[in-house]
Amino acid sequence: MHQIERRVDSAMKNIEQVLAQLEQAADPEQAVKALVLAEGGTWVDPDGTPGIVEIQLAGLRGIGPSVAAAVDDWMQQARTPHHAEHERFA
Repeated sequence: MHQIERRVDSAMKNIEQVLAQLEQAADPEQAVKALVLAEGGTWVDPDGTPGIVEIQLAGLRGIGPSVAAAVDDWMQQARTPHHAEHERFA
């Protein structure tokens, strides 16, 4: 197996693990925040000003008009088989 294929397989397993954690979390928004911070990412709590929220976690990006919508978008992408294509370029 080539190095790139191994990285893709590893990233896909990571996405599956994160998705499982979020699906079992009582509060997926807080779970995402904790995971982003644990990965060394930055989290800025929205201040109520209209805008776009972007969450980058495990090589996938969730975008929406609120944290909840961005988390839902991330989870939907993680459930979709095409996320492997995104991983190759992340």
